[in-house]
Amino acid sequence: MINFEQELNEEQLAVIKNGDGPCLVLAGAGSGKTRTITYRVAYLLEKGIPPENILLVTFTNRAAHEMIERVQTLTGTELPLPWSGTFHHIANKILRQYSTHLGYKNSFTVLDADDSQALIKLCIKEFKTTDRFPSAKVVNAIISFSRNSQKDIETTIEEKFSAWWHLSRTIRDVYSRYEQKKKEGNVMDFDDLLINLGLLLNIPAIQEKFSNQFRYILVDEYQDTNKLQASIINSLAKIHRNILVVGDDAQSIYSFRAADIKNILNFEEKYPEAKIFRLETNYRSHQEILSLANDVISNNRHQYPKQLKAIKIDGIKPNLYPKNDQSDEAEFIVKQIKDLIEKGTDAHQIAILFRAAHHSQMLEMELAKAGILYDYRGGLRFFDRAHIKDVLSYLRILNNLADTAAWLRVLLREEGIGPTAANKIITAVQKLEKIEDLKQLGEILGGKAQLGFNNFLKIFEVLLEAYIPENNPGDLVDAIVNSRYSDYLATEYTDSEERKKDLEQMAIFAAKHQNLTGFLTEASLQESFAKPAAINLKPAEQQKRLVLSTIHQAKGLEWEAVFIINVANDAFPNSRSASEPNGLEEERRLLYVAITRAKKHLTLTYPMSTESWGATAGPSIFLTEINQDLIDDHHLLSYKSTVFDRSDNEIQYIPEEDDRPIKIKPGSFLRDLDDL
Repeated sequence: MINFEQELNEEQLAVIKNGDGPCLVLAGAGSGKTRTITYRVAYLLEKGIPPENILLVTFTNRAAHEMIERVQTLTGTELPLPWSGTFHHIANKILRQYSTHLGYKNSFTVLDADDSQALIKLCIKEFKTTDRFPSAKVVNAIISFSRNSQKDIETTIEEKFSAWWHLSRTIRDVYSRYEQKKKEGNVMDFDDLLINLGLLLNIPAIQEKFSNQFRYILVDEYQDTNKLQASIINSLAKIHRNILVVGDDAQSIYSFRAADIKNILNFEEKYPEAKIFRLETNYRSHQEILSLANDVISNNRHQYPKQLKAIKIDGIKPNLYPKNDQSDEAEFIVKQIKDLIEKGTDAHQIAILFRAAHHSQMLEMELAKAGILYDYRGGLRFFDRAHIKDVLSYLRILNNLADTAAWLRVLLREEGIGPTAANKIITAVQKLEKIEDLKQLGEILGGKAQLGFNNFLKIFEVLLEAYIPENNPGDLVDAIVNSRYSDYLATEYTDSEERKKDLEQMAIFAAKHQNLTGFLTEASLQESFAKPAAINLKPAEQQKRLVLSTIHQAKGLEWEAVFIINVANDAFPNSRSASEPNGLEEERRLLYVAITRAKKHLTLTYPMSTESWGATAGPSIFLTEINQDLIDDHHLLSYKSTVFDRSDNEIQYIPEEDDRPIKIKPGSFLRDLDDL
């Protein structure tokens, strides 16, 4: 028998013993959410509830497996939980029995992402009326968001993909044809699993069967459910109404995937008799970190208020450091990391978190110079990203016409040019006397390849016009960003604006070099940094790497020391959030998530000026909301106890510790600057 009273705290025990009926468990960061769910399942099993009458829904297969193993350990049996897993796993299991009710055979095939895009590509060819049309990947994203948010195609495009508004009708036709082809081929994509389960549950006999079978329903990470998923759960809970959902509205950060925070905020409207439980005891962080997190999230209007309380005592206040610019910020963080490691903190227990991937570029440069290995979460390292490699390839050709690898990359990217045509062009290029003769090469190609080469020239000619040997290489990167390549990014990727910001960041880095050759050499060194060393590392050594991560990818993880960088105006929150419904509140939740990843050390930084998003950056509006008693504000925000020197129309801040002076241009943000 499990001693629940001894193994759980009072908050968790209340959920375990009183979890019948509709229940909303508000599980704050680090409060033992998984522990609570698994003990609740074990409690039900001990009370004699058959496993097949329990539905446990998680967001990843890994989470499901972990919970099953914990339940088996608690109960001392290998009793399976046949109805545990992700929404898609549960849907597939039911559809395998009942898909004939929807006109499918039970032997239907589930398409992966590549299969779906290939089928959409065929549909696009039937309706495409213009050269500039979104790629199959982008169309797939439009369709997927539309279905998961349960909004029509036109509304989805207007709200999320406005660049393609003029093609809304055509995209809707492509969608209709895609649906038809899937039905004809007896195939479903991942979204169909949920859509079709929802349709099945509209059939009274099927809904009654499963709603009657699932006496107890538990849903993990409920704040991340979309409208469709919540509808499925409500249908399955219709008879017994023993629905226990666990989540934290303060950690709802996936609206870009159609997650709907209203599911958790409006739970009491759907279930007026619902019991609300709060798990506020935090086992991860010191109270000083939690106090800051509580203060930050308190500024959100739409939330369930809660106050995280720490088990750990005797912590240190989070630190806030403004720096001159992103380069200065990166140098400072590397210095701090070295100091932490020297004092005994393992590298893999240190993380640098950022709002967007392009924020990490300067830091990656400094880490490379310092010889510090790191793992990158939430995407690829800066110089490994496809669009970065594309632009570098154009520049490499400009610098060296004989660069075969660069030619292959830019040519094979163009529609109509295959390996044979690319080799023909490369062979002809090697015979050219001057770069301007490139225009003539299209004559040796067939129709489709010639069209592809002409598209290449539209980009390369812009680059040639911008090329003056004495100019800085940053101008060349800007030229490519402002060429037809920008249209290519918009056509091929759903995150084209983020990719453009990556390239803007690269232009800043390039501008620091005197010539193109020097920049390309440095970029090559950065690109290859640590790759040979990583091959020879043993698994235990690989785990000791520093972690760089977007905040979205960091959710659910924790580290001894966390740095949150670029907490700056127009960077965090990002500039789009102000124009999106409740966008600012989701950005604030992102900061809350970042803060609550830290166990012991927390440092926030921002640049006072940056070339990336304006002449002056300054602190994020979120930093201006913070109660200053909760943070060690080392520099500007505690300026009244420091020394300033006014000269040359600038204010030069002279820090009290051994650090670089910070120059603040007129118009830069400073609280009560006029009081100086």
